[in-house]
Amino acid sequence: MRLEKYLVQCGVASRKKIKTAIAQGRVTVNGNIEVNDATDVEWGEDIITFDGIIPEKKQLKYYIMYKIAGYITAMEDENKKTVAELLPEYIDKNSVFPVGRLDRDTEGVLLFTSDGDLSHAMAHPDRNMEKTYYVELDKEISQEDIIALEQGVILDTNYAALPGKVEYLNSKCIHLTITEGKYHQVKKMLKAVKNKVIYLKRVKFGNLTLDGMIPGEVKEIKREDIII
Repeated sequence: MRLEKYLVQCGVASRKKIKTAIAQGRVTVNGNIEVNDATDVEWGEDIITFDGIIPEKKQLKYYIMYKIAGYITAMEDENKKTVAELLPEYIDKNSVFPVGRLDRDTEGVLLFTSDGDLSHAMAHPDRNMEKTYYVELDKEISQEDIIALEQGVILDTNYAALPGKVEYLNSKCIHLTITEGKYHQVKKMLKAVKNKVIYLKRVKFGNLTLDGMIPGEVKEIKREDIII
């Protein structure tokens, strides 16, 4: 298998960090520095080190967090509070990472895993992974606005957002389902129809929901609980 995949299955870091580490010469194969992440290696035959340590294949882990506002989606940052601080002590913060991201002021479903293959699959644009948000608005939303969101709006970056699905809750509240994950996308989509998001919570990510969870809670789930 590819060296990159080998290390992903060891759970040493996210796929992106593994690629970086290999390129930086921090990985060896049978005593030699290897900078090609596509190099073929085999379990039980090759000796691999990552930052001088021989990693072992780990049981893959999966957790859902009910993220609260005020934390950025990152595992470390010198100046801002991160979602890693919300993880219980029993979770190895060096082996799990968030799948996708939520803005600092956005709450809701956030998946953590040590499964790099799953993370890559869920984030791939061709997967069209649905994400549903509960949105509270500054102004009342019109039927024309809903139609525009469902047909696709032009964001302030001149990017044409794919059509969303809108569930009307009341004049200032909707559920908005999208399949993309552009920076501040939900906020920019509502800005495109001359409105402003005042509260945002992701209530569904793929088939994962917040059902039965309280803000800040983290619970372990199984791989078979995640449908992609």
